[in-house]
Amino acid sequence: MIQPKALVVPFGYDGYPPELLAKFKAASGRHLRRLGIEAKMMPTIIDFADARKLRDKIAADPCEFVVVLVLSWLEAPNVIEAVRDLSHKPILLWSHTTWDEGDTTLTVGPIPGSTVLRQAFEELEWKFKFVYGQPGDKSLDEDMRVFAAAAHAYHQLRRSRIGLLGYMSMGMYSAAFDHLGLVRDWGPEVDQLDQYILIKRIGEMSDKEVAPLVAKARKQWKMTKMVRTKDLLITLKMYKVMRQLATERKWDCLSVKCQYELSKEFGYTPCVPLSMLGNEIPCSCEADIPLIAAQIAMRHLTDKIVAYGDIHTVEEDSLIMGACGFAPFDLGEGKPTVDRTTQLYEGLANCTVYKEGQITIARMGYRPDRKLKMHVM
Repeated sequence: MIQPKALVVPFGYDGYPPELLAKFKAASGRHLRRLGIEAKMMPTIIDFADARKLRDKIAADPCEFVVVLVLSWLEAPNVIEAVRDLSHKPILLWSHTTWDEGDTTLTVGPIPGSTVLRQAFEELEWKFKFVYGQPGDKSLDEDMRVFAAAAHAYHQLRRSRIGLLGYMSMGMYSAAFDHLGLVRDWGPEVDQLDQYILIKRIGEMSDKEVAPLVAKARKQWKMTKMVRTKDLLITLKMYKVMRQLATERKWDCLSVKCQYELSKEFGYTPCVPLSMLGNEIPCSCEADIPLIAAQIAMRHLTDKIVAYGDIHTVEEDSLIMGACGFAPFDLGEGKPTVDRTTQLYEGLANCTVYKEGQITIARMGYRPDRKLKMHVM
C-alpha cells in the first residue's frame, strides 16, 4: 500500500487560546492519517522566532510533500521563513474555517490568513494546492487523497531510473526523448545500454542455470506444439539476464528495442521475458521513453502492475488493446498462453488475453515547444 509522507507545519497567532489551536492541530493530524497519509507534525509556529528556530529542522526533513496548516490568522512571513527551503516540493495549503458551538459560529481567522498565503505562493511560483475546511470534513478527502498520491509519485519519479536497451524502434518519432528535459520536467534518469549486452550474457549462460524456470514454464504455461525446448531456454535466459541487469543497475523499469536486432538478427523477441518481468517492474518494448516514463508514473500512483498496448478498436464505451506479443502475465485471463511466431519476426509471443475490466490509459508526448504533455483517459 502506498503511504505518502507529509510534513505538517501548523501556524497560529499570538493571543488565541493555545489549547484551541492544539485541539485543531491534533484533529488535523488524525484526518490526514485516516486518509492513509503518514503525517509528521511539527510544533505550532506562532511568531518569527519560532519560524527561525524550526527552519533548519523543517528543511532537513525527507518528506514527500509539505502541509502548511493554517489554524488561525497568521503573519505570512513566518510561513515563508519556515518552509521556503522545502518550496521545491509540493505543498498542500490547508486552511481551517469556522466552527459551531451551539447556535454560535466562531472563527480565529484562518481563511483571511490563508488567502494572503495563496496569493504569495502563486507569485513565488510554488507548486501547491489550496483546500479549506475543518478536520473531519469529508469534502476534503478526495482532494487530499489525489494530491497526496500525486506528491508521492512526483517524489518517487525524481528517484527513479529507467533502463533502456537500444533506442527508438522502427523510426517511431514519438519514442524519441530529450534526456535532460526529461530529468528536469519529469524526474527519472535514463540508463542506456545496447542490446549487445543482452545477447552476450545469454550466450554465456548455461542451460542448467535456467532449468528450474523451464520446468516451471512447462507446468504453468499453456504452450503450442510450435514451442521448442531451444525456444524456452533462450527466452528464459533472456528473462534472467534482464532481471539481473535491472538489479545490478538499479532500474525501476525497463524498455527494450526489439525490432530488428533481436526480432530478426538474433531471432528471439523479448516479448515473453518482458511479460514475465512486467509482473515485477513496469516494462515495455520499442525503446519508447515517453511511454515507459508514463508507465513508471502510473506505477508510483497506483502501486499496481502497469502494461502498455496499441489501440486497435475504439467503441462508444470500450476499446480493444494489445501489443504484438507482450502483456504482463499477471494481468492475463487464466494461464499464460505462449506460442512461437515466424511471421514478421521470430521468437516466442505472449498470446494471453487480458482480463476484462475498467482501466486508466495514459500517453506522454511532446508539444511543439518540447514541453511534456500527457493524455489521460
